[in-house]
Amino acid sequence: MKPFHVIKTEWQEGDQRKIEGWRVDRQEGLTYDSYRRLHGIDQKKWTIAGQVMKSDGRKYYILECVG
Repeated sequence: MKPFHVIKTEWQEGDQRKIEGWRVDRQEGLTYDSYRRLHGIDQKKWTIAGQVMKSDGRKYYILECVG
């Protein structure tokens, strides 16, 4: 099972996606470069652009593709 099953498979700089907060916090299915503060997902680099808290208490991070 792929940890990030999404319909969109081609990402370009400036694209955004929502990822469940627990995946980012536990680094589940992604890598993290602490020096540059970038997350690696689907062979692309992502930075945290924001976060959203749903009414049921779940947190999502909004990640923006930077290359």
